[in-house]
Amino acid sequence: MTSLQKTIKRGASKFGAAFAGIKAGLLYDRSILLQVVLGVITVIVFTLLDISTVEWLFVISAIFIVLITEFLNSAVEDLCDLLIQSYNLHVKEIKDIAAAAVLLAAIYAIIVASVILAGRIL
Repeated sequence: MTSLQKTIKRGASKFGAAFAGIKAGLLYDRSILLQVVLGVITVIVFTLLDISTVEWLFVISAIFIVLITEFLNSAVEDLCDLLIQSYNLHVKEIKDIAAAAVLLAAIYAIIVASVILAGRIL
């Protein structure tokens, strides 16, 4: 097998693992599923509003930032639960910080939506 074939096979394997992670997140984590549903609703609402290309870039970035942080938060929580099975103040702090990242992403998404909606209403 040539070096190029090995590289392509490795790349395909990594994409397979990534898609498996998305599937696992959607199937086993309610927070991720909720964020995906909210993202779909957001796309539908803003499609009806006929927003500009630049506004779409902000909306899409906000949706993906929320989803990315939610996936990372879930991974951090699962890893902490796997490694430490009893209550631990440091684990709580780690989980709280990861959850704060999701909150900040959600605040960004709300700000983006509010600015776009305010431009339509005012």
